[in-house]
Amino acid sequence: MIFGFDFDNTLINYDKIFCTFAEAKKLIRKKSKKDKTSIKEKLFKEKKFREWKELQSEVYSRGINKSKPNRELILILKFLKRKKIKYYIVSHKTKFPYYGEKINLHKISKDWLDNYIFNKKNGLGNCQYYFEPTLKKKIKRIRKLKITHFIDDLKEIIDLMPRKVVGILYKKKRTKLSQIKSLVTQQL
Repeated sequence: MIFGFDFDNTLINYDKIFCTFAEAKKLIRKKSKKDKTSIKEKLFKEKKFREWKELQSEVYSRGINKSKPNRELILILKFLKRKKIKYYIVSHKTKFPYYGEKINLHKISKDWLDNYIFNKKNGLGNCQYYFEPTLKKKIKRIRKLKITHFIDDLKEIIDLMPRKVVGILYKKKRTKLSQIKSLVTQQL
């Protein structure tokens, strides 16, 4: 059994930063829904695709160090470590943002993981990270690593998983440690 985890909006929670940056750019009103998905849906409905890409570029680069880990996933990683179950981070991420300053997104994402998740405080030690420039390469990496269970926030990614991979759709406050414990217990 080998687990894989997506990075953006799975291990890391950008909701507050998307909201803060979108409000500052006057893309949403203060009373709007405050999560990334709602902001994206609103901008797409208004056909503000460029504004979305610019906002996303800014959040994933300048906003990363203001973002927090999804705590439930830290508990899941600790559980897997205790059970001696191997896991990897495999994410689809361009090397540089679409717009704005040319910041190496792979490097700052690895630094964020080291600072916020794989640190002494959490006791998780090191992990292997893979940031792939395309979805096709992400799926290829999942196959190559022989991942059996993959956690991602996007249903379209779960739908692309090879048949042998159990896709677990991550939803904040719905994906629980108990679900993963049950899944692992059934497999052992």
